[in-house]
Amino acid sequence: MVRKKVSEEKKLRLKFKGKGLRKCRFCGNPRGVIRLYKLYICRRCFREVGESIGFRKF
Repeated sequence: MVRKKVSEEKKLRLKFKGKGLRKCRFCGNPRGVIRLYKLYICRRCFREVGESIGFRKF
C-alpha cells in the first residue's frame, strides 16, 4: 500500500472551507453568523437563545 502525503490527507478531510465552515449551530444558516466569543449562531437564533446564554441586551 502506498501512503498518501499528510497534506493530501488534510485536503480530503475538509469538506468546506472559508464561509462554508461558518454556519449556525442550530439551524445551519450560513448568513448573519455571529462569531464573536466563538458562538457561531445566526442572528435569528441569537434573538431566541441570547437571554438563556447570558446576554442581557441584544
